[in-house]
Amino acid sequence: MDNMTPNTEMEHAKRETPAVAGEPVGPRMEKLADAGKLTSKNCDLHWLYEQSVQNAEVEAEFISRVFKREFGREPAFLREDFCGTALLCSEWIKADAGRTALGVDLDGPTLDWGMINNINTLGDRASSVTLIKDDVRNITSPRADVLAATNFSWWGFKTRSELKEYLRGAYAHLNDEGMLLMDCYGGPEAQVPQLEERGQDGFDYVWDQDTFNPITNEVVCRIHFQFPNGSKRKNAFRYDWRLWSLPETCDLLKEIGFRKTMIYWEGTDKDGEPNGDFQPSREGDLAPAWVAYILAFR
Repeated sequence: MDNMTPNTEMEHAKRETPAVAGEPVGPRMEKLADAGKLTSKNCDLHWLYEQSVQNAEVEAEFISRVFKREFGREPAFLREDFCGTALLCSEWIKADAGRTALGVDLDGPTLDWGMINNINTLGDRASSVTLIKDDVRNITSPRADVLAATNFSWWGFKTRSELKEYLRGAYAHLNDEGMLLMDCYGGPEAQVPQLEERGQDGFDYVWDQDTFNPITNEVVCRIHFQFPNGSKRKNAFRYDWRLWSLPETCDLLKEIGFRKTMIYWEGTDKDGEPNGDFQPSREGDLAPAWVAYILAFR
């Protein structure tokens, strides 16, 4: 175990993380969205992303439920790797007064946005969260109950050696009763260049699978946004990933030393559409596109 307790180590990290002042953009964005007046010029890209891609409140509840099912207790300390705006850290803290969280990301301006819009808004509870600008592979303490790598961010590791290095570090920096959570998607449609448009309140979200290389499984994806006045924000976000399969990832987790891996597969409603309900599965289904969670336990 580390010599420092989690709280002591996190306080040490905070002294290296400058405070960020500013007004949250949420109220202004919500007002514009409700009035149908969001445009490419007045929008905030991080706010749009959170509204259209993330459901951190549900994800925090899911993490707690699965962890308690495995270990018979509530998790307390969450480390969110590739945390971006640290929305999951924020929802994690909101759910329980005894919790702490650490968010790690390489992008300083995105962390600053998260501090203003998601962490400072926690009020007195903001001190329960630490945000660190660094490569996730450089963070060696404190040990966490849960380490989460979501939004397919770990797909930035394109080679087996890179991914193994990251997963080995994750294993080492979890508590003896610890859980690693990663999300994953796949299916035949994951390998087909295509556009998927989805309406949101006050704007449209467009997922663009731009290119796919079947030899390397490398994929380039983009996110665009469209607004009621006809304006657009093209290439708001760009991702250069390798599509990792469930079997090869689980095999690597077992090779590293995780004692158990599980796949939580998303169910469907009566119309065959994803319903957001993830349950353990050993078979899945032949959906043209699917999303799943990989759970690995120490």
